[in-house]
Amino acid sequence: MTHFFGYQGRAAHPSKFDCELGTTLGFSAAALLESGVNCSAVAIKDLNKDVSEWRCGAVPIMALLRSQPKPGSKRHQLVVLSDEVQLDGDAYQLLK
Repeated sequence: MTHFFGYQGRAAHPSKFDCELGTTLGFSAAALLESGVNCSAVAIKDLNKDVSEWRCGAVPIMALLRSQPKPGSKRHQLVVLSDEVQLDGDAYQLLK
């Protein structure tokens, strides 16, 4: 069973980095499943290094979930929190 957490759209062809990251994520997911690991999301570290030095692992999906109020209800729902990139924010300006 899989779950879709969303996507980010792009307006250009994927870069070499995008292709390498996509391939690494897919291969790592298959390797985790083959090893019997489930209920996890693939995690890749050291993306600023050469692809041969990337470190692959898994993060339990439960560790990503947070409880927040469900709109229009007294109940709560589990969500994976995300942040929008603020183009005028300090982090983006530093990266830029």
